Amino acid sequence: MAPLQFNCDSCKLSIASTNPRVHCLVCADYDLCANCALGERFTTGHVAEHGTQVFKQSGGNGQQAIPASTVPTQPALNTPRGHPGNPGKPSSVPPPLPSRPSNTQRTPNSAGRGSAGWQPWFHPDSSPTDAYITLMNDIFTYLDPTNVGNLVPETFSGFLDDLGYLTHENAWKAGLQSTFALSKESMADKALKNAYDLFSIDHVLLQRQQAPHVDTTGLTASIQSVLGAAYKPSMLGSGVATTPGPMPAITRSGFIEISRIEALSDPSREWGNFSRMLKKYNLPRYRGWGDLPRSVLPAVPDASMLARVAGVTAFAQQKGQQLLDAARVDAQLRAQGRQAALDLISDRRVEYRYY
Repeated sequence: MAPLQFNCDSCKLSIASTNPRVHCLVCADYDLCANCALGERFTTGHVAEHGTQVFKQSGGNGQQAIPASTVPTQPALNTPRGHPGNPGKPSSVPPPLPSRPSNTQRTPNSAGRGSAGWQPWFHPDSSPTDAYITLMNDIFTYLDPTNVGNLVPETFSGFLDDLGYLTHENAWKAGLQSTFALSKESMADKALKNAYDLFSIDHVLLQRQQAPHVDTTGLTASIQSVLGAAYKPSMLGSGVATTPGPMPAITRSGFIEISRIEALSDPSREWGNFSRMLKKYNLPRYRGWGDLPRSVLPAVPDASMLARVAGVTAFAQQKGQQLLDAARVDAQLRAQGRQAALDLISDRRVEYRYY
């Protein structure tokens, strides 16, 4: 009896006993050489989703087949790991578990391919799974239909509204309060950029398109009318902004990260938020999947994420106190400047009376 020789079912060439071989655990008696397996040159119904066993040495010709020690694909459920009556193809060696996906951004259609139904969103180390990355990419694409690559503050604020966040939990909406020098939109932009910076959220700075800010207090117009060409904004202790400041627009990777922070900090609440939002958006991929199960999120908040949020909050409070102290000093200087300007107006009026 001639010794067993393995042939590639794609290119039909023989596989040397010391060369790698990929054996399908679904197709009957199906083997591929390394070149055809890596090139995905499949025949006779074999597809990439089939479970396989990888041998770093094919075996045959009297040589023992040696299984590879890493990254064979996981066999399909209820599929035998070997085929009886197929000599030289061991069924006693189970394939190693597949390597876990790395914590990197993926394009919207590259993760979770072929899956249907809700899967866990996070690994035990709190890194996102393919299922979560796919979902957040789908949501981002829904919010960015023209594929600009970022979300302006109004769009991201609207997403938080759809999740059910209250006004004081929405940095941009909470910051919509105009001042003497800046419009309410510019103030909100500053508040949102500060939040992005504190949590190291990736974003880009764009120029907001809006009319120059006009002082609604009437103080500027009053002083200008009296002083004319001698008027200088510095008389009020601060110059009046004539153009809006930079507008922070969150990127796709920043969107995924800031959502991960919220989900791991309060998973029970975010489960309810996402359930509400997904029903409203009705994304095509998830139609027919049913209600979002609680099991996609961790049972309890992630301790390391809570520590991160607490650290950022403490730093923000300290910085806020410093800014508050500085604002008090600035307010005093402004008050002195305004009083000096008003005194000057009064003196000029007195002078006009005598001419």
